[in-house]
Amino acid sequence: MAARIVLAVRESQYIEPLLHYIHHNEYGRMLRITAFSRMDTFVEFMKGEEIPDAVVGDSAFIEAWLVEGRSTVPWAVLSEAGEVPGKQDGSLAGGQVIAKYQSLPSLLESILRLCDVKRSRTASIPKEETLLLGVVSASGGSGKTTLALNLAKQLGGLGLSVFYLNLESVDSSGLVMRMPPGDSPGLERLLYELKASVGEEGEARPDRLALERYAVRQDSLRSDSFRPVENFKEMLQMSLADTLDLLERLSAGGRYDVVIVDTGSIEEERAQAVLQRCGILLWVLRNDEASLYKTARWLGHCGNPNSGKLQEVPDKSRFVMNFAADSAYDRALPAGIRIDAVLPYIPSWSLPHHGELSLNSPQFVAGVLQLCAEIIEPALPRVFTGESV
Repeated sequence: MAARIVLAVRESQYIEPLLHYIHHNEYGRMLRITAFSRMDTFVEFMKGEEIPDAVVGDSAFIEAWLVEGRSTVPWAVLSEAGEVPGKQDGSLAGGQVIAKYQSLPSLLESILRLCDVKRSRTASIPKEETLLLGVVSASGGSGKTTLALNLAKQLGGLGLSVFYLNLESVDSSGLVMRMPPGDSPGLERLLYELKASVGEEGEARPDRLALERYAVRQDSLRSDSFRPVENFKEMLQMSLADTLDLLERLSAGGRYDVVIVDTGSIEEERAQAVLQRCGILLWVLRNDEASLYKTARWLGHCGNPNSGKLQEVPDKSRFVMNFAADSAYDRALPAGIRIDAVLPYIPSWSLPHHGELSLNSPQFVAGVLQLCAEIIEPALPRVFTGESV
């Protein structure tokens, strides 16, 4: 029988991805969650006759409930720092402390332990490696950056550790999100030190650099990223070897579950490195003849026996029809292209200053979540479910 859990948090955005995740895997058989983001409705519900197996929530909600004196069920405070001020051992009198922001499997395991529900399978198997996900396009104006940013935000919201890497010559992500204040060195300094870290024999020395020094946390994106490069020339001089080195360092050590790589023109060396190294390539298309034609030509080039390290590109490629008026596309698709996901056209994005809307349009978010479930989640089975497929 599923454990009955009451979840009470301030942010409704916290609830949706959690419920979506539970609905699509085995946790749905073990947990039945009633969620609240309003204090009054939560308190009123807790006065009712239904007694849950556990209550988990922000400290303000838990305190309001405890005032009523009905604390006969297990409960836990969700703490953004993993602890409550003054409590060093992860526990409270009569309750527990659970880190609010962690991978969803770990969060749900903590809730299961709280209400003493035993899993039907063994402990989770650790993931094997970071997924490098390249977002590419054979033509401009396809919406690569909008898709890449939404992917980062939604995967981060699902509890994964995500890095968003923008490799455009001119980083356009700043039109959608603002960089946090601070003076961390950023990608520009990192590129310089990557070259300086090459040994006398031409081999990179990975122990010389700690990427944490250069990354910043984007709370609105629920991901880490680099500050944009100010010196335009630095990006233009970034070679294929430089890009491969950077991708290897981001994927080393398992710090991130997913690195989402937002590319510029596909002819650039940086984009060629992404085609070569990333495990999944999301080709972003528009429903027009030029977009389909250029994509097909590039796939043909990559699949040619003489293309060297690009021969695997067709097998790694998935295709996203962006800005679609509906789920249908009205033209024949070239050989080698099969549409794996369709994302809607959002009319409000044509308005000035639409940056925040780009990350918060319900229809587009729903399409991105479906894309994650159908294309990305199968590549991360150990991260999402703790077991291989």
